[in-house]
Amino acid sequence: MAGVILSRSKYAEKPYYITNMSINIYSLEELCYYIYNNIYLIGTDLVDDGLISYIDNELEESELAKQLQFLVSEEAGLSEIVMTILHYVDYYDNDEIEELKEIIDGLDKQNATERLKLRADNFLNSRRYDSAIRNYELIVYGRKDESLPVDFYGNVWHNMGIAYVRMFFFREAEVCFKTAYEINKNISSLKSSVVAKVLGENGNMEFDDEMSYVTAKEVETIMDHIDEEVSYVPLLNAIKLREEGRMTEYNDAVNEVIDNWKNEYRNYMK
Repeated sequence: MAGVILSRSKYAEKPYYITNMSINIYSLEELCYYIYNNIYLIGTDLVDDGLISYIDNELEESELAKQLQFLVSEEAGLSEIVMTILHYVDYYDNDEIEELKEIIDGLDKQNATERLKLRADNFLNSRRYDSAIRNYELIVYGRKDESLPVDFYGNVWHNMGIAYVRMFFFREAEVCFKTAYEINKNISSLKSSVVAKVLGENGNMEFDDEMSYVTAKEVETIMDHIDEEVSYVPLLNAIKLREEGRMTEYNDAVNEVIDNWKNEYRNYMK
């Protein structure tokens, strides 16, 4: 497979910006490299009027632009579009292109909603949280696919909550985790919603610098490893104090829970 991107086609002065990944490309070779290494993140929407116009006018590859325009007008699938680009540019060899085609064919066996979740999950794993959330929202707010198990949608809500946690949007995360629990009854979603609730409603509390140890990823790690007997139940009790208006006791209880989190996290990291 290609390493350094050597452009045999025109290298444009003006880049084309791929929004989902926040990257610029300047040549057909760079487009091929992007497609090949991000196949789980792209869909047929990659090739739109903007990209076709760029290929035609900036890269001066009118023949490829015409082919892509025809494929889009015929509502061609991802495999046909990708194969057209890769074979036209000849940046990857036939074996590499065939391997990619097998991956795409495997994706095509999934229905559209499953592919969309896979795409969103890959954005999540790639730390493209905005893009992950946008794709998760297309699933949960779009037409429901009755062929999928109920817990599929619960898992989508849970993963969207993780994306919000990693962006420190704890209130939004709480809603996602709660919705996930209502659907799949998974204790992990319930526990996560409680943690997000406390972090969200105590955003104005003065945590010491050590509390800022809670990078979004560490919050998730802690949620996975805290002992429910030690941390989860006391957290519920603390929330009950807040609901009763006993704020001094509530703040003390929350601080105690957070101290326990710190200790458990230190022990986990040893």
